[in-house]
Amino acid sequence: MTDLTMVEPFERLEALRAPGSAVLCVGTGDHEAESLAIWHVSPGGEPTGAWIVPVTEAFTSTETARRLLTLVERRAIAAVHADELPEWLKRLTAAAESGIEDGWWQRQLFSPVDAFREAARRRRQYDLTVEAARKESKTITPLEWTHDLPLDTEIEDFASLQRVARISAAPGTPVVSEVLSIARTLRWLLAVWAETEQVKGRRRYVQAAHGDAEPLPPGWLAAVQAAGSNRLPL
Repeated sequence: MTDLTMVEPFERLEALRAPGSAVLCVGTGDHEAESLAIWHVSPGGEPTGAWIVPVTEAFTSTETARRLLTLVERRAIAAVHADELPEWLKRLTAAAESGIEDGWWQRQLFSPVDAFREAARRRRQYDLTVEAARKESKTITPLEWTHDLPLDTEIEDFASLQRVARISAAPGTPVVSEVLSIARTLRWLLAVWAETEQVKGRRRYVQAAHGDAEPLPPGWLAAVQAAGSNRLPL
């Protein structure tokens, strides 16, 4: 059996803490071999490691499939390739030969596009709350954001989200480039969300109107919580 290739993590990012997530991609790897890549993203958005395996092994070797499933079983999974991802997970589950129920991953999936939409929606709400407060007090200043979002532009898919985040193609083989670019986009999303929710800590009237700061967008947080209690029989 081929050893799993470990890729060192890069750049640290401080953001609100929440349980980590995972990214899966299938594409061309070393020596033009079709490969499965799994990337881990830490609670703060930092990639903490990656595993790259030829699909001929990932989807046929029981031992390898089980090891790969242990990398995602208790993590929220970014549904970037929404059509292909269930098939990849289904094939891994079948190869693991552990009697695991098909579809075990469904509650662990989250949409980065939906996460962005929620951040944009909340910013609009907070801006309105601040503008209403400014009518009552001239000392209140408008909100200013380090990460500007195109609040009037509809983000239809992950590619358009990456353009907004200004995430360019990462170096490496096609599968590494893609999965690393996705991980960087998740890191950017975590920073955007952290900045958005931290307004509540600085302005009590915003917190009073909208509740306590949340560590992640609702759909992402629900996936994290579902994943945290899901231990597969491997």
